[in-house]
Amino acid sequence: MLVIPSTLKIYNASAGSGKTTFLVINYLYVLLKSPYPDEFKRVLALTFTKKASEEMKNRILQCIKEFSNKKVKKEYRFLFDYIIKNFNLTKHQLYQRSEKILFTILHDFYYFSRNISTIDKFTYNIIRSLFSEREVHLEMDTDQFLLKIVENILYRLKNSEKWSNVLIQSSLEKLKEGKNWDLKKELFKIAHIMIEENHFFSVKKIKNYSLEDFVLLKNILIKRTKIFENKCKKKGEKFFQFLEKTSIQKHSFIHLDLPRFFQKFKNGNIFFNPFNERLEKYIQKGIFYSKFFSDKNQKILIKKNQNKILFLYEEIKSIYQKNISNYLLDKLFLRKINILSIIHEIEKEFYSIKNEKKIILNTELNKILYEKIVKGVFPKIYEKIGIQYKYYFIDEFQDISFLQWQNLRILVENALSENGSAMIVGDPKQSIYRWRGGDAKQFINLIYSKSNFYKKKIKTIEKNFRSFEEIVKFNNLLYQSISKTFNSTIYQDIYKNYQQKIYKKKSGGYVEINLTNDCNKNYKEHIYLCIKNKIEKLLKQKYALSDIAILVRNNEEGHFLSEKLVGDGISVNTSVSLLIKNHLEIQIIINFLNIIAYPYCYQKRVILIFLLLKNKFFRTKKNDHDFIMKILFLPLNLFLKKILLKNSLTLNKLYNKSIYNISEDIIEAFGLLNNKNSIYIYSFLDFVYRYMKKIGNSIIDFLDYWELKKEKESIVISDHINAIRIMTIHKSKGLQFPVVLIPFTDWNIYSKNKEEVWIDVNPHLYNGLNSIYLEIETYFKYIKDDRNIRNFYENYLSNIKFDNINLLYVATTRSIEQLILFSKIGNDKSVSFYIKNFLCEKKMWNEKKCKYFFGKEEKSS
Repeated sequence: MLVIPSTLKIYNASAGSGKTTFLVINYLYVLLKSPYPDEFKRVLALTFTKKASEEMKNRILQCIKEFSNKKVKKEYRFLFDYIIKNFNLTKHQLYQRSEKILFTILHDFYYFSRNISTIDKFTYNIIRSLFSEREVHLEMDTDQFLLKIVENILYRLKNSEKWSNVLIQSSLEKLKEGKNWDLKKELFKIAHIMIEENHFFSVKKIKNYSLEDFVLLKNILIKRTKIFENKCKKKGEKFFQFLEKTSIQKHSFIHLDLPRFFQKFKNGNIFFNPFNERLEKYIQKGIFYSKFFSDKNQKILIKKNQNKILFLYEEIKSIYQKNISNYLLDKLFLRKINILSIIHEIEKEFYSIKNEKKIILNTELNKILYEKIVKGVFPKIYEKIGIQYKYYFIDEFQDISFLQWQNLRILVENALSENGSAMIVGDPKQSIYRWRGGDAKQFINLIYSKSNFYKKKIKTIEKNFRSFEEIVKFNNLLYQSISKTFNSTIYQDIYKNYQQKIYKKKSGGYVEINLTNDCNKNYKEHIYLCIKNKIEKLLKQKYALSDIAILVRNNEEGHFLSEKLVGDGISVNTSVSLLIKNHLEIQIIINFLNIIAYPYCYQKRVILIFLLLKNKFFRTKKNDHDFIMKILFLPLNLFLKKILLKNSLTLNKLYNKSIYNISEDIIEAFGLLNNKNSIYIYSFLDFVYRYMKKIGNSIIDFLDYWELKKEKESIVISDHINAIRIMTIHKSKGLQFPVVLIPFTDWNIYSKNKEEVWIDVNPHLYNGLNSIYLEIETYFKYIKDDRNIRNFYENYLSNIKFDNINLLYVATTRSIEQLILFSKIGNDKSVSFYIKNFLCEKKMWNEKKCKYFFGKEEKSS
């Protein structure tokens, strides 16, 4: 455990292994072994979140403060004894050194606080040192910045003849595919891609492409796909010409599979795999008609021409398999090429606004620093850092992005080459942020890669200090079972070697798995009733509400459970349920603002009417449909008179008012404010005020901004109230609770949402581009003769599966005393399948049984 100079120490710290304590001990070792009381100035500790860095600072300070007292509190006695034993210090030496270190830290607190930081803050400080205070400031609101870019781009493009043609063409192509197309939304997505780290290297190449480059490439792709389509059509036609020539009837073929197959080629319907296993099986066996087929003449004709039929089939099969991978890539890229062609214009606008406002986006910090390092232009501060820091601690390494590690690696290797030390702590099983750059493989590669500059010491922290015995044993067995299902040997090994030891003081514990076959409409209600019953049982076991956490996959699940629990009088503390967008009063205000901003959008009027009718803000004796049709198309002023309880709000009164004052008028006109909802109303008004202060007074811009921010604006409740916690699994990472309930443990391993990615291609085929942007399609799995695409798709599926198993792992390792899972029995694409598979392996599975448990259901003492 002790630090060895010139050694990179890598620790695999599974959930509950006391990672923070471990880091604190090693940090204290550096301080206490040094003769200098200001040694903390030469230590840099980097964490992933602000909360983690604050926790580490507090723990270190508290420890040093306790050690400097002659009477150490009971809770710190273990650490005190451990340090004396392992650091070869006497009690007196520990008192003295701790006292000097504490005095020095308090007098130089800036250095201590700065040197235990998040990676993002550390990177920002480096970049900030390159500019003067007046030159640049950090912009945290990336969405608002990109929205401004999109608005400027739309204005310029719509007034440009050449770009208008591109946009119209894009719209028409989307309509042909039967898809709605929101240009603003598409541009915003592309703008986001430009700044996200996951897209950095691919965007770097493509953003230099001009419109002319894209037009040239588009014409190449269209020509290439047409050639292949025409070739396939001719081969399809050739088959039917052959049938006509030989007098063979289509209905003679078994199941009509063969004629249907060639008909697809004749019609050009080749985008989806036209082959099927049944046809291939019959072809291989030379079966062309059913044994019950009675037309002897047709049988004779088919037998006579069997070789020719086989030749036509194999010929078209060969052409298809040889060209289909490139064809699909071309077609998929063509869907994106029009909108991508605007990326150069976005890039210009991006730098124009940045230079004008003198800002740096928070999301581009790692890229800025990386590009300077790659170019060999090392910031001078790097030299200072290299001299200043001798010891490095990096936490949550599995969440660090490629660019973050490349930027840090130089400093770490420099320290190691100069007899310093570095410690990296991580857990690839808790890697759940791949979508924002975190990659568990980076941690694995670090373990297995070789270096000429330093030695490595790799160790697993095996003991689980968090969970009770039955929970640790259950997780050990479950993930050993799941490890066998991975195709990737890397992912297999990560879970295969997962085996935690039980802390001797943590005997007992309870795990319960509830499975149901009920997959009908009442499934969610069924799960809720199970949750409610379980909560009542836990309260009888003397657990407090605040001891219980419900972990959900997404906000929708959390909101459903929150509403149900609150409706049944159970206190809930959750950011999921307290999103202000979910409350009726806020929805009415937003819809009213939409009507003012878009007076001729009758769809928005309908939404508002239904909100008001459903919640009895006004009543009508007439048929609702007739009432709606009567008022829907009235001039806006008359429409408002019909829907308002009071006629105090008119368009004239709203003109020239601020959004804040208009919102207040809407609240008053509809009588929205009451004792129950005041916190939501005032939170919304605060949001409006912050928007106006920062951005302006345009209602249309405000509504766009609301769409970007509404998923994050929530009421904050104190953690100290006695209420059940409901949170997403992502937000639960790093936390622990006496009891954890996981409802809906049946999410899909392979997301149904089509992910958009970059795929490597031959640059000679794509006008110099070495990667193209497209949607992942399920039919990639049918491309068996292109190893590149097949491997790409298999790796993609493997990564998605790993992400979702990691999510399950994070969820099942949060509990201290009790872990309760609720799920329906799913197919092999559901996480519940792996739970069922585990029960089968343990010979516990029974079709008639819906409840399985490990340990005793009682409150641990």
